Amino acid sequence: MKKNRIIFRADGNTVAGYGHIIRSLSLAAMLKNKYHLVFIVQKTDDFLKKQIQNGCDELIEIPVSGNGKAESKKIAKNILKSSDIVVLDGYTYDLNYQQEIKKHCFKLVCIDDIHDRQFIADIIINHGEGIKPQDYSIQKFSKLYLGTQYAILRKSFLKKATGKRPALSTTHKAFINMGGTDQKNYTEKALSTCINNKTIKSIDVVIGSFYPYKKQLNQIIESNKHISIKVHSNLSEVQICSLMKQSSLAICSASTISYEYASIGGFLFVYQTVENQKNIYKFLIESKVAYPLHLFDKTLLTLKSKKVATEYFINRSNYFSGNSKQNLISVFQNLEKERDLTIRLAKTGDTLTYFKWANNKEVRKNSINTAPILLDNHKKWFASKLKNKDSRLYIIEKDGIPLGQVRLDREKNNAEIDYSISQKFRGKGFGEIILKNALQLYMLNFPNDTIIAKAKQSNVASNRVFEKLGFKKMQSSIINKEEYNVYQTKLH
Repeated sequence: MKKNRIIFRADGNTVAGYGHIIRSLSLAAMLKNKYHLVFIVQKTDDFLKKQIQNGCDELIEIPVSGNGKAESKKIAKNILKSSDIVVLDGYTYDLNYQQEIKKHCFKLVCIDDIHDRQFIADIIINHGEGIKPQDYSIQKFSKLYLGTQYAILRKSFLKKATGKRPALSTTHKAFINMGGTDQKNYTEKALSTCINNKTIKSIDVVIGSFYPYKKQLNQIIESNKHISIKVHSNLSEVQICSLMKQSSLAICSASTISYEYASIGGFLFVYQTVENQKNIYKFLIESKVAYPLHLFDKTLLTLKSKKVATEYFINRSNYFSGNSKQNLISVFQNLEKERDLTIRLAKTGDTLTYFKWANNKEVRKNSINTAPILLDNHKKWFASKLKNKDSRLYIIEKDGIPLGQVRLDREKNNAEIDYSISQKFRGKGFGEIILKNALQLYMLNFPNDTIIAKAKQSNVASNRVFEKLGFKKMQSSIINKEEYNVYQTKLH
C-alpha cells in the first residue's frame, strides 16, 4: 500500500545551528513506519545532509534564499500534493509562508519553542514546559500540544528518565555540548568551568562542523594536560548517547540536547546561549531538572549529599516519562481521522439518513426531547430546516460513507449547535472532528457569531468534546427535568 507523505522543512547552518534539523529528524523517525518521509532543506553541510538521507526517504535541496514568500510558492507549486502533511520547524516561516503552504496540503504542523508570531497551522507542538495556550496567537480550532509529554527526542533518549541516582563519587567525568554552531564560543566557558573545578578528572567536549574555534580549543587542551580532555565532532546519535551515559555530569546549552541528557545522564548544568532558548532555560532551572552554570561549584558541593542527589533524579523523572513517542504518534493518528473526510450542506436526499440517526436509541436518550420521532413529522421538519436561511445542516462523510451531522440554528449573531455520530463511528474521536470541520465552514459565512451548545451532564462524551474545542461552560440549567451544561464560544 502506497504511503502518504510527510514533508519536513527545516534548515541547519551557522545561524540556525543543527537543532531544527535534528528535531525534525527525531519526529521523522517516530513516523517512518507510517509515512513516506521527504525533507526539504536549503544547501547545508555534508554531515547534516547524511543525517537527513539516513532518516528520510527523499532529500530535496533548494537554493539558499531570504525570500520566504517566493520559496513557499515554489514549494507549493513544484513539490506539494493535496494529500501531504507538512511539518515546519524554524523561525522564518511567518504567516504568509504558512498560508501559502496550508492552501496546498492536507494538514500543516508547526514545531515551535518561542511563540513569537501568529500561527494558522492545524497543529502546533512546543515541548517546553510552562507555556500556556494564551501565550499563543493561533487560528480558531488550531490544536496546541505543549510540554515534555510531547518531547521530540531521538530514539536513544525516549525511555523514561531513571529516578535512581548514580553511585556518588568524589570525582566527575564531564560531558560538554553547547550546540552545533556555538558562534560565541560558550564551549570555552564551559570547559574553563570544568578545568577550574578539582573534582573534574576527565572531559568529553562535543562540537559541530560549524564550530569556528577549534584552534583555541586545542590551545586550551595543550595548556591543561593534567586533565583528560577529548574533543568529538559530528557524532552519531548512538555515539553521543554513549558519551552521555559514561559521564556523571554535563554542561549543555538550554536546547533539546539538554532534554536528551536529562533523560539518560547525570547531573545537568545549563547555559542560555541564544535568545530563543529562554523558555526552555527558565523551565529547566525553575523545575530543578537542571542547575544554572554560574552556580556550578556551589551546586556540586550540595550534590555530595545522598538525599539531595536522590531527590534531584526522582524529580527529573517526572518530566521525562518515556511516553512522548506514543503521544506524538497519536497526534498524527488524530490527523489521519480527517483524511478522506468531506463536508457538505445537507439536501433532500439525506432525509432518511437523518431520520435513522435521530431515532437511534443513544441519540434519543441524550436529546432534550427523548420521545421517538415519527417519519412524517421528521420529513416536514427536515424540509423546513433546508429552506430556512438561518439554519445550516452539514453532513460529514468519510470515504463516501455518512459519518455524522452538525446543525446550527441561527438567531441574530448567536447559533445553537447540535450534532450526532453514526453508530458505526462512535467512540473513535470523531465528535470533535466533525464539529471542528463544520464550525470552520460556518465561520466563512458568519465569522462574528457566538456558538451555544447544550449537553446533558450525564453525557460525558459530548461535554468533553465541547471542552476540547475551547467552549466555555457558562452555566447549568434544568430542561425537561434534566440537568444540562450550557457552553459558549466566539468564532472571532
